[in-house]
Amino acid sequence: MNIFNDSSDSEVEPFSEYLVPNAARLEARITETDFDGLLSPPLKLHEDLARGCGGMIWKAGNILAKYVIRNYDSEKLKGKRIVELGAGGGLVG
Repeated sequence: MNIFNDSSDSEVEPFSEYLVPNAARLEARITETDFDGLLSPPLKLHEDLARGCGGMIWKAGNILAKYVIRNYDSEKLKGKRIVELGAGGGLVG
């Protein structure tokens, strides 16, 4: 199999788990966060990790959520729109 479509005699094995091992599957879990005391009662989060990192709460999502909560009533966010793309479990949304 010549994946480079050149005239060389070398053949390259197709990419496989030998080059990139499969990620370990993690169990689903429920956690709570109050965003460092900003929310009462705490927010319960269900993370579904069966298919990888797409169902987990990412640190970047946590940081953005804290920022929005801290500045919700401030002039920094008044009249603004926030677009959040791809934050794992959708915490910010």
